[in-house]
Amino acid sequence: MENRSGDSTRLLYCTTGVLLRKLQQDRLLNSITHIIVDEVHERSVQSDFLLTILKDLVLKRSDLRLILMSATVDCDKFASYFNRCPIITIPGRTFPVEVFHLEDIVEETGYVLEQDSDYCQRFLEDEDEVSVSVTQKGGKVFQHQEVIPKDSGSGWTLGPDLDHFSNRTRHALQYMNPYKINMDLIMDLLAYLDKAPQFTEVDGAILVFLPGLAHIQQLYDLLSSDKRFRAKDRYRLVALHSTLSSKDQAAAFTIPPSGVRKIVLSTNIAETGVTIPDVVFVVDTGKTKENKYHESSQMSSLVETFVSKASALQRQGRAGRVRKGFCFRLYTKYRFNGFLEYSIPEILRVPLEELCLHIMKCEYGSPEDFLSRALDAPQQQSVCNAVSLLRKIGACHPEQHMLTPLGHHLAALPVNVKIGKMLIFGAILGCLEPIATIAAAITEKSPFATPMGRKEEANLAKATLAVANSDHLTMYKAYLGWKNACSEGTRAGMAYCRKHFLNHTALITIEDVKQELTRMVEQAGFSRSSKSRGGRPQDKSEGPLSRKEVSLLNAVLTAGLYDSVGRILYTPSVDVEDRVACSAETPQGKALVHPSSVNRNLQTHGWLLYQEKVKYSKVFLRDTTLISPFPMLLFGGDITVQHRERLISVDSWIHFQAPVRIGVIFKHLRCLIDSLLEKKLQNPKMNLEDEKTIHIITELIKSENMI
Repeated sequence: MENRSGDSTRLLYCTTGVLLRKLQQDRLLNSITHIIVDEVHERSVQSDFLLTILKDLVLKRSDLRLILMSATVDCDKFASYFNRCPIITIPGRTFPVEVFHLEDIVEETGYVLEQDSDYCQRFLEDEDEVSVSVTQKGGKVFQHQEVIPKDSGSGWTLGPDLDHFSNRTRHALQYMNPYKINMDLIMDLLAYLDKAPQFTEVDGAILVFLPGLAHIQQLYDLLSSDKRFRAKDRYRLVALHSTLSSKDQAAAFTIPPSGVRKIVLSTNIAETGVTIPDVVFVVDTGKTKENKYHESSQMSSLVETFVSKASALQRQGRAGRVRKGFCFRLYTKYRFNGFLEYSIPEILRVPLEELCLHIMKCEYGSPEDFLSRALDAPQQQSVCNAVSLLRKIGACHPEQHMLTPLGHHLAALPVNVKIGKMLIFGAILGCLEPIATIAAAITEKSPFATPMGRKEEANLAKATLAVANSDHLTMYKAYLGWKNACSEGTRAGMAYCRKHFLNHTALITIEDVKQELTRMVEQAGFSRSSKSRGGRPQDKSEGPLSRKEVSLLNAVLTAGLYDSVGRILYTPSVDVEDRVACSAETPQGKALVHPSSVNRNLQTHGWLLYQEKVKYSKVFLRDTTLISPFPMLLFGGDITVQHRERLISVDSWIHFQAPVRIGVIFKHLRCLIDSLLEKKLQNPKMNLEDEKTIHIITELIKSENMI
């Protein structure tokens, strides 16, 4: 968000997204002579989009110099893609790293796999689930659940060259469950490093790579309760994860006093994202979490997979930064040889709406044709589905690959297309301030924090802030409380955060991002309302949200997030003390409200708007809001009216029993909205403040729950 460049700038460090925005303004990048793209092996959606553009650009600009860099890249593949460009190999400056595989670790530590061990595959249950409350980057507080499924195979294939290992080691390798991280073995290994003569006198930190926060907490708790690792004058235990606060993360980079061994438990954020300078030992579990999108169910799910060879080498290299290092791999050498050379590119496993939007914004032709020229082209069906969603929300023309005025404004906002639409409607309906705050929270980082070991306290603290059966409005209420506390001084703000288990750094980020989003929307010509029909000017109101405010905010949330909606499956309980988990019916089937939601035990007739649907052991809806019929009738899908049955349907599956004239009225209101938005979007300077149609709509929305 911060720009330090100027007329005298000769070298600019920027993200991939910033360079893509420069390309929107200047398609030939005439002001730039050299472009260096680092860590190209990571293959994010944005980096692949950029490389596709740059491939064409270097043909148009013979004077432009393009350098692609990575320590573990497939040089031949990239060189071939860029017309057989030259390859330069620069020797690294890292120290040598000695590698030990699973067979070496089991042999040296003396580890014994007992028959009744949780890590013995013959005693593996159908599935093993670990649950932990987390604050996720991107703006969600949720109960993180990770499931390791039962494998029907016979475990590790031992492979050749193991004859010289003991029977104990061969037995452990044969029967150890390959799909479960062996925490007992990790603890035995850490203890071994403190006893073995060749390692005892070696100063330096230990970095343990784990796939997710649930595994980090599991190992953190085990180490904290194990008498071998309790001595604070000998061990310093640190968790490192992108969802933890900056203060918690900073502890990983602090070098402890001599004689104290720092043990850092981390996800793949420590592969390339950050560098811990004093690491000498790396323990690599060989696992990572990847987000995969399933077209059939329209769901994203975090899937635990083995890392690629490139990632394994990156992890190994972390041990050789300051001196000779040691890497302990919790998988056999035989399995390592069977790893994929590189991870599957993100463009092949995530939704593509934002990418397609920017392809059309930059006028690169049809997304299907453009993406067919990518380094790894996604499936045509995935691209078609993305374009269909853009058409459904009104961002591009039905028959052409051209953006509508709404689509052009959405492309200018660095957020998910649905959230971008929500921001624009928030501005039009006079509640940009609260909507921008909610958008900042769910796209950056939720304000709610869950310290390790204090999950129940944190859940209770969140429950005290719950408002209007809405996770989104609860986040806004938490933000308002913090703002009001900060008006009395920084200490008061910090005290408020401690009392309500809020992440102070996240709230500061939300404030900054909210201001930036507001500025961007205003630059697009949508000024914040001075009369504030539904929002609170400058967020200065201290009282609770009124019913009218809640109704208007819920309508704007619906305008942006529809068609992510489900019908609550009301399950009355005989015992009033019995808490029944809330579930909802969606077009793709039944789903449960996530345990972290304020609506987790909601039992009523109605509809739930949700931010995301994910699959762990079950299908869950995250970040939900209870909504009423009016917002769906105003901002939902196609309306059909069945006169004889007196039935109004939205998208053929959401049904309301009502007089026929109600359906006709809402259809007419939609036409008025479309007409007005078309004029406003084509002429952003047009003032909607006094438009009669807008006043009618806002009053209608606010009146629904007052009847």
